[in-house]
Formats: sequence, C-alpha cells, structure tokens
Amino acid sequence: MKIDLPELERKLSYGINLTIKESTILLESMQSFIDDKMELQEQLNTAKKALTEIDCSRYGMQFRRDRNPNIARQALAAIGGDDD
Repeated sequence: MKIDLPELERKLSYGINLTIKESTILLESMQSFIDDKMELQEQLNTAKKALTEIDCSRYGMQFRRDRNPNIARQALAAIGGDDD
C-alpha cells in the first residue's frame, strides 16, 4: 500500500493519532529504508576493501592479474556493477 507522507506529516504535526494501519505502513516503510541503507553500507564496505587491496598491491608489489584475478570483478558484483 502506498503511503501518503504529506497526510501523515499533517496528522503528526497537529497531534492527530495515526490509525493502526497507517502506523504499520509507516513502520514498514521505515524498515524498508533501514534495510536499503544497510545493503548500501555492505556494498560500500565491499568496494572499500577491494580498492584497499588493489591500492596496497600497488605499493607493496605490482598488482598482478594472476595473483588477484577477481578482486575488482567481485567488488563490482557485490555492489551491483556487473552489467557485462
């Protein structure tokens, strides 16, 4: 069910109680937002780890495909960038 945010905001700003259905919809929307944020954070962490490994290999030893063949591909897949 679609949530009418302006209507809920109006009700809350005037101290009007939400119905159980409206409260449930609002809580589900908030949970969905939190889940999306957590997924994006996991993707960011994966990308950071891969880039750090690639960067470290640049300073410690040459980045070699035979030693680290899939770091970038795995990071792209984890963050949803594997469109090929």
